[in-house]
This record gives sequence, structure tokens and C-alpha cells, in this order.
Amino acid sequence: MAMQRATSVLVVLLVSIATAHTQKPPQPVQVSAQLTKPDADGRQLLTVKITVEKGWHIYANPAGATGPIPTTIKVEAATPLRDVQVEYPPGKALSQAGETFRVYEDTVVIPVRIQRAVANGQPDTSPLTVTIRYQACNDQICLPPRRVQLTAEP
Repeated sequence: MAMQRATSVLVVLLVSIATAHTQKPPQPVQVSAQLTKPDADGRQLLTVKITVEKGWHIYANPAGATGPIPTTIKVEAATPLRDVQVEYPPGKALSQAGETFRVYEDTVVIPVRIQRAVANGQPDTSPLTVTIRYQACNDQICLPPRRVQLTAEP
């Protein structure tokens, strides 16, 4: 009887440990992207929308003089892009450990102005690969930096 009880306790303990190790870390950030059709000159607007759960923040770009990993957006296409201008909003000031950093909270919209190549009077319309890198933190922890890759089409 004592052996059965000890075995049962051991099984419950092992299942608990396995469950704890397989739990995914929280993902308090959602990212989406919308792309307009290119105009005749190949200009497009990509809008990246980042939604951060209440109680969390991600670092702005620029984030501050030292330390935090800023939010970055990288845009690529099958054919080279002529120009990419990411217009990062300034973010909100946050004081931590005697330093002031800039952060994004709630919802932030980041416009990206793109200039596509135009051949034979037609702008390139191939899909874009958009990579967003950020680090989410709350008052207690910072999650490892994360990269999210999206495909954007008009």
C-alpha cells in the first residue's frame, strides 16, 4: 500500500514537472500588417499594427541611450525595393532603474513608406516579407526578444 502511494505521488510529480516545462511563455503582443496597392510611381504604404496586452510594453525605436532592444521593422521583396522609410512613433517615457526609456503600450501603428521598382510602366506587386523584432516586458519580467515574420500583399 505504501509502495502504491509513493508510486502515485511520483507519477503526479513527474506529470506536473512535464506540464510546467511544456507551457508556452506568455505572448502579450499581436502584430498585423496591411499594404496598399502601389501607385503608378511604385509608392506603397505598409501599416504595421502592434497590439500590446494591458500591463505589458515593448521598447520604442529609439528606446533610450543604453540597454533595451528597440522595436524594428525590416521589409524585403523578391525584387529589390528602391526605398523603405519606417516612421517610428516616439513612444511613451518610462522610468526604470534611474533611466528613462521610450516604450509602446496598448496599440501602436507604424507607417512604412515603400518605393517599388517600376518596369515597363508597371510597379512591382510581389508580396513583401515583413519582419518585426521587439522585446515585451512588464513590471516583473522581460521576455526574450522575438521576431515575427508576416507576408503582406495589397
